[in-house]
Amino acid sequence: MAKKSESKRDGRSEDDGTSSHVHIPPKYLDNLKKYKYTGSDKSLFSRFLLQPYWNFIISLFPMTIAPNCITFIGFVVGMSSFFINLYFFLFQNAEYPAWAWFYAAFSLFFYQTFDALDGKQARRTGTGSPLGELYDHGCDAFLTPFVQANMALATNLDPALTFAYVFFTSIGLFTAIWEQYTTGTLDLGYISGPVEGILLSCGMFCVSGFKSTAFWVQPLFAQPYTLPLPFAVDGHDTLTVSTCRDVILLFFFVSLFFTVLANLSHAITKPTVHASSWVAYRAALPTCVITILHVVVYRMYPHVQAQYPFVFEFSYGLLISQTVTRLTVSRLCIMPYRAFFFHYVLMLVVHLLAVANKVLSVMDSDTADQVLGKSFFALALLGAFCFLCLVLSVFRQLADYLGINIMSIKKKKQN
Repeated sequence: MAKKSESKRDGRSEDDGTSSHVHIPPKYLDNLKKYKYTGSDKSLFSRFLLQPYWNFIISLFPMTIAPNCITFIGFVVGMSSFFINLYFFLFQNAEYPAWAWFYAAFSLFFYQTFDALDGKQARRTGTGSPLGELYDHGCDAFLTPFVQANMALATNLDPALTFAYVFFTSIGLFTAIWEQYTTGTLDLGYISGPVEGILLSCGMFCVSGFKSTAFWVQPLFAQPYTLPLPFAVDGHDTLTVSTCRDVILLFFFVSLFFTVLANLSHAITKPTVHASSWVAYRAALPTCVITILHVVVYRMYPHVQAQYPFVFEFSYGLLISQTVTRLTVSRLCIMPYRAFFFHYVLMLVVHLLAVANKVLSVMDSDTADQVLGKSFFALALLGAFCFLCLVLSVFRQLADYLGINIMSIKKKKQN
């Protein structure tokens, strides 16, 4: 029976006979015994600069601190900067004190450091577990859209660029975790978001602190450069590069494009851990559908974002945060992935209704913009709430099954 269970890991029935408040059906918890983390980091910055720094910092930590406690401290500090800057954006006419951006750089670097230290602490204390990996991934997934929105504020991005920046970052997060879900391993390349991307962002926060956000829209060249586009965007077939921000964004989008291509290529060409490659493709399909619909609705209602800042970014970004966390749970427990969860279904319904309204002209444009803006705001809040419910349920289940604490290290019993 055990061999059959292991070989047909993805062929199980979706009807698990479990109660609604339990995310992981009990019969899949035994699969956690097969857990073994696999991954690689090819970053030269990480290998020659950050690793020695991380090794020194972790040596300062007492052995009694739980790895998840380190992760959580980094997460809270990393989150705090966005809400500080959001206050100035909403209530101080986007006039930021210099210290806010210096703190943004500090908080992001602090988060990166503590995100790297949790695994080292787990190895030092012998407390590595699937719960630790999920806790780490969950914090990363939730924090991602907030960090990118903070960067949009720091570089004075207009609504369209803000949407593109946060939206495509969320896609990059999804393809990275989907590759891990498909192949069973997480490989970071020579240039990656968790290493070079964060260091670049810290540098840009510091520039905003020294020069203010107005620096990013000042001309960098005497004459702007014009680059041809492979396809027309808003009727334009060329891209104008004239500011430092333009150069950095161009680098970002090109790097992200090739990173996403690499993720997809690895997922398609490398051996899969599933019974069939179609298991991974089916898991990705609902996200592909909502991604396309999200862009369509954004283009259909171009005035919503100006009236309701960040609702498009966070409604989608927090959906992706939930999605990648669910993919991670499915991979760790070797259980079928359930794509149609509550938040996803509501997102799908709202998008379809928005498209239908545009086609049928049920509401006038002003009313539709108001309704859609409030709907996406509610979906963003719901996404945060559903994510919290998900991780609390899963963390508790894993901790109970593994016989460990979530935020502390259990003392070993004396014989």
